[in-house]
Parts: sequence; C-alpha cells; structure tokens
Amino acid sequence: MKKTTAILLILAAGALKAQNLEDYIRIALDNNPGIRARQAEYQAASQKAPQAGAMPDPTLNASFFLGHMILPEGNQLGSVSVMQMIPWPGTLKAMKEEANRSAEVSRQSVGVLQNDLAFKVRNAWFPMVELEQKIRVQQEKLRVMETDKDLAVLKFQQGLAPMADAIRADVMIDEAKTSIRLLELKRRPLKAAFNSLLNRDGDAPVSMPGGLPETMPRPAPAEVDQLNNNPGLALIDRQIKAAAAGEKAASFQRKPVFSAGIQYMPLAVRTGIHDHIEPNTGQDMIMPMISMTLPIWKKKYDAAVEERRLMQVAYTEIKKDRLNDLAALFETTRYELEEAIARIDLLNVQMEKIQQIIDLQIAAYSNSGQNFKEVLDLQQQLFDYRIDKISAQTAYQLALARLNYLTGN
Repeated sequence: MKKTTAILLILAAGALKAQNLEDYIRIALDNNPGIRARQAEYQAASQKAPQAGAMPDPTLNASFFLGHMILPEGNQLGSVSVMQMIPWPGTLKAMKEEANRSAEVSRQSVGVLQNDLAFKVRNAWFPMVELEQKIRVQQEKLRVMETDKDLAVLKFQQGLAPMADAIRADVMIDEAKTSIRLLELKRRPLKAAFNSLLNRDGDAPVSMPGGLPETMPRPAPAEVDQLNNNPGLALIDRQIKAAAAGEKAASFQRKPVFSAGIQYMPLAVRTGIHDHIEPNTGQDMIMPMISMTLPIWKKKYDAAVEERRLMQVAYTEIKKDRLNDLAALFETTRYELEEAIARIDLLNVQMEKIQQIIDLQIAAYSNSGQNFKEVLDLQQQLFDYRIDKISAQTAYQLALARLNYLTGN
C-alpha cells in the first residue's frame, strides 16, 4: 500500500511539473463557467436557423352544424378546410440567413471571452513567477550577507577590522529575512487569484518554472493591420453582417404572403319529399381557396428596414472608435516592450561591472580589513539590480501578453 501511494505521489508530481502556462490556459478555457454559458448560448442560437427557414405550418379548420343546414341540394353537415401560407420567394432564405448571422455573433462572443480569459491568466501567472524569483534572490542575498558577516567576525578576531562591520552585516541579514517573509506572504493571494481564473480551489498547487525567459526578442515593426485579428473587432464585424442580413429579411415584409387551400363540405341528400330532385343533387362540395395579404402600411415596413440599416452605421462607427483605442494601446505596448528590453540590457551591463568591483573590494578587504561598508553597499546595489531586472523581465512578458491579446494571438 505504501509503495502504491508513493508511486501515485511521484506520478502526480510529474504531472504537475509538466504543466506550463499554456497548459493552465487550456484548463482555464475548459473550466470557465462564463465560456461554457456563451457556448450554450451559441448552440441555442444555431437552432434558430432551422426554425426561421421552415415553411409555416398548414392550418386545418373543421366545423359542423348542430342542426342541419337545409339547402336546395341537400343538408350541409359542416365543412373541413386546409390552408397553407406561402411566403414571398426568398423570404425564408433571408430569414434563415439572418438567424445564421446572429448565431455567428454568439460564436464570436465565445472567442472574445476566451481571448480575455487567456490574457487574465497570463497577467496572473507572470507576477507569481516574478515573486518566486525575487524570493530566490533575497535568499541568495541572505546567504551572501551571512558569509560577509563570518568574514567580518574573522577580521575582527584578527584585529584587522572593527566589530561594527559584523553589525552592519547583521542589519542587512535582518532586512533580507524580513523581505523574504513579506514576499512569502504574497504567495497565497496571488495563487488564489490565479486558481480562481481556472475555476478551482484557491489552495490548489501551481507548478512554477525555474524563472523568466532570458531571451527578449524585439517586436516586429508596428503594423496596425495586425489588429484586424482582434476578437473584439471580429465580433463587431459579425454584428454588422447580422444587421445587414436583418435589413434584407426586413425588406421582405413589404411583400405579400399568399395562402392556398381547399375546403370540403359534405352534403346529405334529403329524403321523404315528393318534389322533383335534380340529377347530382346532394353531392359533396369541394372549393379551392386562395388569399393574399396586402402590405399597404408602408411606413412600418420602411421603418423596420431603416432600423437595421442604422444599426450597421452604428456598429461601423463603434468599430472605428474601438480600432483607434486599440491602435493607441498597441503603440503604447510596443513602447513598453522596447523600454523593458533597454532596461534589461542596461542592467546586464551594470551588474557585470558591479560584480567586478565587488570581487576587487572583497579581495582588498580580505587583506586589509578596510572598506567593508563599501563592499556591503556594492552587494546591496547588485541585488537591487537583480530585483530590477526581474521586474523588467516581468514587464516585458506582461507587455508581450497584452500585444498578443490585442492581435488575437
């Protein structure tokens, strides 16, 4: 039993370790109740097309007389009629097309939600990775400060340095411990927010990568055309097409609707009279029927068509406004990417130079026991640069996520 449990734990750990950001995005898309609701709405909307494109049901009327209607030809017992409405040619096709276009709007709204959710998952993921990296940097800083303290104590015992050097190291050790504790407190709320996007328990384990990518590719030259793939703009395009289909369907309201049918009236021959009865008297009566609506109230039909036309105008203007906003955000995001890359390049150069100075200062301190405060200050500066680099890497990844969100990638 213990072996089985151990194997299961190893397998579970392996599965958890195998999960990356894209895996979590897929989990979020599969588990999100809002997306499932929109998908159900789309499936419901797709059922409207068969309804809209179907012929109206025929009408069956039946009547009978409580007392026979006495006619010269015989007694009429009642009547049965069947009528079928026949819309103007092209009406049903236009109505079906309108329903299909409306269903496409519902389907595209699913894509909008999926794009939004993927962006939210990325926005919640990278701060968690950033936090873990900062904790590791602070833990490394703590180890370095403890080593510095040991060196300062040794130099004090050798009479080469004052005790103040060891106390200075102690102060920085306390700062590092406090920073680690505060950063660790942020784990729970960040993980809970991330898990909520995946529609699962806030304490569910999350597999984290070793760190943020070191490679920062520069974005390609700005192309506003890339925004054409934005799901929000695609949704507006679907709404425009749905309104156009609605305009065409509304135009058929101006056309008459025909009805054709037949009426059957059974007659019973009268008996017991001595009058002369004409031949064929008492035969059942069959009467073909046809009717037509008269769409003479032109204003209401014109208003229905104009309503759909104006909706197309409205959606077109909404798209232009939305495109302007996206274009501005697109350029801002590209600037943030370039800024993050420039900051990272600068920090890499600065860290390399600071590390060279630290190596020289530690070697000098080991020999003379002097300038320990300068060593601590330089090390503090180096760790600050490393923290800044992590922040810049996170800013780059968040900007890249926003760029993908804007372009629908």
